[in-house]
Amino acid sequence: MLNTEAATTALRLERDRYALLAFCWGDLLLTLDPRLRIETASGASEALTGLPEQAWTGRNLTDLIAAQDRGRIAAVLESLTPTRRVLAGTIRLAGRDGAVGARVSVAAHRLDTARDAIYVSMRKLAEDEPEEIEEVPRLAERLAAAGAQGAEMTLFAIPGIAQEGGQPLGETLGDLLRAHSLGGDTAMRLDSGHYSVLHEAGRTFGAVIHQIEAMIHAADPTAPPPRIESMTLPMQAEGMSEGDLARGLVYAMHRFGEGSELSLHEAGQRLRERLSDAMGSVTRLRRAIDDGVFGIAFQPIVDIRSGAIHHFEALTRFDEAGTGSPFETILLAEETGLIEEFDLAMARKAVSWLGRLPLNDEHVCIAVNISGRSINSAAYAEGLHRLLEENIWLRRRLSFEITESAQIADLDAANGFIQGLRRRGFGVTLDDFGAGAASFRYLSVLEVDAVKFDGAAIRHAQRAQKGRAFLSALTELCRRMGISTIAEMIETPEALAFVRECGCNFVQGYLFGQPAADIGRFAQLPNRGLLVPPRRDPVGAAKASARRGRP
Repeated sequence: MLNTEAATTALRLERDRYALLAFCWGDLLLTLDPRLRIETASGASEALTGLPEQAWTGRNLTDLIAAQDRGRIAAVLESLTPTRRVLAGTIRLAGRDGAVGARVSVAAHRLDTARDAIYVSMRKLAEDEPEEIEEVPRLAERLAAAGAQGAEMTLFAIPGIAQEGGQPLGETLGDLLRAHSLGGDTAMRLDSGHYSVLHEAGRTFGAVIHQIEAMIHAADPTAPPPRIESMTLPMQAEGMSEGDLARGLVYAMHRFGEGSELSLHEAGQRLRERLSDAMGSVTRLRRAIDDGVFGIAFQPIVDIRSGAIHHFEALTRFDEAGTGSPFETILLAEETGLIEEFDLAMARKAVSWLGRLPLNDEHVCIAVNISGRSINSAAYAEGLHRLLEENIWLRRRLSFEITESAQIADLDAANGFIQGLRRRGFGVTLDDFGAGAASFRYLSVLEVDAVKFDGAAIRHAQRAQKGRAFLSALTELCRRMGISTIAEMIETPEALAFVRECGCNFVQGYLFGQPAADIGRFAQLPNRGLLVPPRRDPVGAAKASARRGRP
């Protein structure tokens, strides 16, 4: 018993030590004590704040944050619980001489240990990246409420606000525009000079424009009178539900792009194009989900010791040839809230494909991806478990990969979902491990069968001075936890040798075949000889040695 407790304690201490390393692909990592004092700082602190790492040690985190964001970030971090990762949102760092510094996205978690350290990861954001807009469900509700009257979107070009940033004038302007929007909360800043307001059809904004002009003049009476322009666009999408229309709006707003150098006409044209593209993309995705209009390609996961194919990853393809990358479509599904429906459609497609094979052909096993967003969806979980119960023969043929492309918010709920799959006999892999700040936290809470190291993380480890030691330590930690390791995007013999030396169990990548719709293409696995050296002929070897005059 004592030995077990000692081993558990040692593992937890080791977990803490590796948690710091798991953040190594972020721009800036801080470890804090419970009073938010900075214990360590690693990364681009000087590039982001103008101060070296050692200058922050022992100081309070709020010294690092711009004044307007200090109270909010402190409240978020002080309320952290050990089992829930927090995305603290977008903040500004403090710059030199009291100026506002870089714009960063913040994530944090607190490990359940006696030391009670808080880990904070910061990622620099581009200045022109738009703010988050209304959630799809709430926006859909506003559109439905507009009903037969319809909805329109008005685009405003408002000069002179860009310099105000988070100052009172900018906040007052936002409050004013939201007050005249659908539901009082469907206005947003698109970039430094343009704002959009979703509203009932027929509303005019002459009085609002005069009010904004007066606000700007009051803020700086010496400046020339501002010239504010507006343009109204109808929100019409034949055959689309309010939910899908809201999804298209969300996707278009995220992709409006920097427009501060554009005239109102140019910005309006850009917004029309984005809206048109978004509505078309959502319509095509809806058809793919409802009618199953997409295909599957397969890529082998290979045992690094035997050279045998362990299983295949099932990959979505939307082109007829089955070779095109689905990245943009999957991103669309995630950002518009359709990913749960698509993940379920993909699972049905995989089950249908397996069902066409002989039932006793158990050597063909496939893994299907599940987005982190889908895990917390009750509708997805219910639909997936119903599918699995209707096809009990799947348990030795199907497994699942949990992707990190959409961050998991509730780790306890996610682990409950995962254990439900594992109890039914379905393996679960944590995909894209090492790609972001949350990777280690996920590993410490989610009980899985395998982790798949992100290809970019492996390339980084190959280049980093301590990369080999870092990846070797992670594979060893996984081995102790009974978790298999998969290295993805292995494209060269050098990458294969690297992950083999680091102790990875399985490999996947172009070195052993590009994804293909026909798994028969992998009957002769490319470069299998790199994994399994050809058998040596002892008789031939003896003859060759004799010819060379060797014993």
